[in-house]
Amino acid sequence: MPLFGRKPKPLPPPSAALPAGEEVERATKATLLFNKEAMKGVLHMTNRRLMFEAERGDARWMIVPYDEMTSAGLYAWPGASMGTPSSRRQCLVVETAKGEQVWWDFGEKDERVWLPLVRGKIAARIASEE
Repeated sequence: MPLFGRKPKPLPPPSAALPAGEEVERATKATLLFNKEAMKGVLHMTNRRLMFEAERGDARWMIVPYDEMTSAGLYAWPGASMGTPSSRRQCLVVETAKGEQVWWDFGEKDERVWLPLVRGKIAARIASEE
């Protein structure tokens, strides 16, 4: 529940225009994890892909189409440093057909909601190819 009864502000749509027929289905504030870097931004789930837009920096986008995904899961971030435990005990991870892994960290409750949705998109794509 928000503090003092305030409703959270809705997240902005992606700053880039979406192609015809593509719609944002949900969005959440997230952190893209790569090596020892963590970029904060917004993760958008559309009917065609996952789109991460970083808040700042030159490389602002990480886009992974469902057509390129082979699996998704919730795993602990292996790049965690020694010391205080982080919130990265559970992250949403997608693996691509090229064997790449893309890691996002956001609220554990939301990650559990997103996982079956992403897996459903991957399964639908695989079923359409058969």
